[in-house]
Amino acid sequence: MSLLGRRRSTTRLAPELDDTDLGKVRKRLVERAGSGGRTLAVAMIEQLLRDTGRDWDRRAHRMSVLAESTSPALQRSWVEEQPQDPDAQLLSAWGVLLRARYEEQPVPGETREALDACERAALLRPEDPTPWVVRLGLLRLWRRPGAEVFPLWDEIVRRDPWHREAHIQMLGYLSPWECGSHAQTVDFLDRVRAGTAPTAPTAGLEVAALIDLYHGTVDQGGLEALTAVHLWSRPNAVAALGRALADWPRPGHLTHAAAVADLNLLAYALVQAKRAGEAGEVFRAIGGMVTVYPWALESGDPLQSFTTWQQRAAT
Repeated sequence: MSLLGRRRSTTRLAPELDDTDLGKVRKRLVERAGSGGRTLAVAMIEQLLRDTGRDWDRRAHRMSVLAESTSPALQRSWVEEQPQDPDAQLLSAWGVLLRARYEEQPVPGETREALDACERAALLRPEDPTPWVVRLGLLRLWRRPGAEVFPLWDEIVRRDPWHREAHIQMLGYLSPWECGSHAQTVDFLDRVRAGTAPTAPTAGLEVAALIDLYHGTVDQGGLEALTAVHLWSRPNAVAALGRALADWPRPGHLTHAAAVADLNLLAYALVQAKRAGEAGEVFRAIGGMVTVYPWALESGDPLQSFTTWQQRAAT
């Protein structure tokens, strides 16, 4: 399924990344939005998720993209028609999570319903970590205490120790900008790196943390913002980018569902670290499949930002 290393002539936003089956379903869902055909839409979603099997990491990637590509009405109707389908429950809950991220304050009633949907999904498919991942994301929105969050984390890693989405959620929760501290973030990253293969779905976590630290520091303003660029020259940052740059762009090295997203993170980190000249191979491996995050952090237009830096790397 991986297209890493393959050149493309166009640059585009690609929420599905290199998952061609997901891309086909997403395209049909977006094209048919508002034109009816709910039964066909549900059938396509069901088949896609059924084909995912027990690849929990890819299931989470597909569920996230599907939740963003379907309307709340479709999500609710699927739950009402098939309340015993765990995927129906999860699609609805993930939809609430995505919508709540763009609101200043999550809607308590919707959040409660989403948590209940996760609980039902966990009972219907006990081996699946996805309900626990969505619950983690919802509690993170509410800045709930660790006594509530950490038991969810334990449930997730017991089912899938290298679940990318779960690790991204926990990284955000433990950051000093949310409910943690720099020390907790460093400890978390050290534990993940020590116990994880370099090609696991969590491969991009350290680079994601560097980007988060950089922009969190810039957002503080003042002297902190002016000197934030020096964060990239710290030994840990130089080492992390060096390890990633040495291996990630090689075709077939990263095979997890969000490998292209991690390559986007790496390219962005390199250009922010004033190492655009080294990013050319990474941009080629991305193949024009652009992610909104982190490129939208630059100017609000991810395609423009990506293209500008891609051209600079080429020259």
